[in-house]
Amino acid sequence: MMKYAKQQLIKYRQSPLLVDQDLDLQNLIDERFSDLIINARLVHVQGTIRMLANEEIVMAVTVKADLTLPSSRSLEPVDWSTEVQIHETYVTTAEELSKFEEDEAVFVLENDSLDIDQVVLDNIIAVLPSQILTAAEEEGESLPAGKDWQVISEADFAVQQDESQEDAAKEKKTLDPRLSKLDD
Repeated sequence: MMKYAKQQLIKYRQSPLLVDQDLDLQNLIDERFSDLIINARLVHVQGTIRMLANEEIVMAVTVKADLTLPSSRSLEPVDWSTEVQIHETYVTTAEELSKFEEDEAVFVLENDSLDIDQVVLDNIIAVLPSQILTAAEEEGESLPAGKDWQVISEADFAVQQDESQEDAAKEKKTLDPRLSKLDD
């Protein structure tokens, strides 16, 4: 667990704290995001943390993570890797937030400490893909189905719609000849 109290970071005003460490986030993932991440094999953090003269803490790190995520279609495990750049500033009070632009990543320190594990995990969660598929699913393996139901692709649905419209048009053309006078 990587957590630094504000008092610990004061000594890094002159030169930044260099971070080059592997994190074990599995317990935190199991607590907060077990539905989004199955396993975090490797989460490596490299960068700096510095306290400025005005007591703002600036963290600039690169996170490389190798994760196992559930397929969004079948929930089968899928290996996924990412690299995230984190550049965030931390202040001690909420009033200090007004000094910054709205689009800047500035946060208030909770309990006067910087919890690197939480910050890294939150940033990883922010970049997770909305859809992830196994290799077989990407190659077009059949979609899930059950008794009296099946999942179809949007393209297949469009084809079915076109066919049903064509069938309706054919039915209209092939009207019983005895009723043709009513058609007029």
